[in-house]
Amino acid sequence: MINDEYKIYWIWLQKVLKYGSNKVSYIAQNYESAKHFYDVGERDWRLSGIFTSKEIRDMLNAKISDARKIYNRCKELGYKIVTYQDEEYPDRLKNIQNPPCVLYVSGSAEILNGNNTSVSIVGTRNATVYGMNTAFEMGLNLAKLGVTIVSGGAIGIDTAAHNGAVKGGGKTVAVLACGINYDYLKTNASLRNVIAQNGALVSEYPPDYPVYSSNFIIRNRIVAGMSLCTLVVEAGEKSGSLITANLALDQNRDVFVTVPHDVEVETSKGVMSLIRDGAKVVTDAEQIFKEYNQDYSKSFESKFKVKKIRDELIEKAAKNMQFTEFAEEIKISKPDLKKQNVKKFPEGLSEEAEKVYNSLGDKKYHIDELSVILDMPIKNLLQIMTELEIFSLVKSYSGRMYEKIKF
Repeated sequence: MINDEYKIYWIWLQKVLKYGSNKVSYIAQNYESAKHFYDVGERDWRLSGIFTSKEIRDMLNAKISDARKIYNRCKELGYKIVTYQDEEYPDRLKNIQNPPCVLYVSGSAEILNGNNTSVSIVGTRNATVYGMNTAFEMGLNLAKLGVTIVSGGAIGIDTAAHNGAVKGGGKTVAVLACGINYDYLKTNASLRNVIAQNGALVSEYPPDYPVYSSNFIIRNRIVAGMSLCTLVVEAGEKSGSLITANLALDQNRDVFVTVPHDVEVETSKGVMSLIRDGAKVVTDAEQIFKEYNQDYSKSFESKFKVKKIRDELIEKAAKNMQFTEFAEEIKISKPDLKKQNVKKFPEGLSEEAEKVYNSLGDKKYHIDELSVILDMPIKNLLQIMTELEIFSLVKSYSGRMYEKIKF
């Protein structure tokens, strides 16, 4: 058996659930791996009450041999296969509603994850000269500041942003709406090669998967989900960039726009609607950079002073009889209530996030376990864990597992 046999089962799962399914997180949370899910079989799938009759039929009919062909094709082409359970899988993607099972990568898979600052730059294909120059300058200057630029690899604003990042000596990621090996946009073939050498080409579609119009909307959730924020540079009223911006908002990400050159032109109308909806207007890369420069200690040397740790929430939870009974039922242990060395949290961290951080011991926690310990709804807790992740205070793992990062 090959060492990464498990990847084949994630490929199989993506094939049966289709692209953009909102059931991947459930599977990752309730099963050890895609192979485990495959092995439990039809009875367990039906008893879960999660899957439709069609999905179960697809699971029964889809052949592992077909997934293995995709695996072998990636090996032939030199593409990396990053599954939901791999370390290279972007942590931020795990916190969106419908994360992909698999990402196919040409280039560096390592830059997809970690504490890197990444910004998505998107916009219209029919960009003005002003828009192209703006996207290029934003990509270039953010790259010079150590920011990874994420975009869609299309002509127009995407191309300008990617080129700016490369010119700035930085890293850039293109998330494609077709297979990496599919012959689409020949005019951008040379750019794709440059991106693969200075970052990564990424797709959730198998290597030779063709492009369909529906792919772009599905793809956009990944563009938004991989980044801390999305910057829109020129967009029409019905632009796909507005969809990306709305997806970013749904994922609790910030949305920025550049100053429109002419509010009367078509490519400014989408930007103006975002401004009316509360998007932040920026004029240079530093304004975006300053929003996050205290969040990533690896990139920016922030120094924190000592502050007393408060653990009232965890003490309350540990004394609660309902918690004790439930803890025994799901076989979790009570947290260590010993006080630790006091420290100061980074500026901007919410009080709720501080309390949750203080409650974490030196172990990995499942989100369900934390919900019981803290007596907090999972929906609210996931938002707080995302905040802690942005401030590099926790690290997320597959299956909604979290671990405290000491500072």
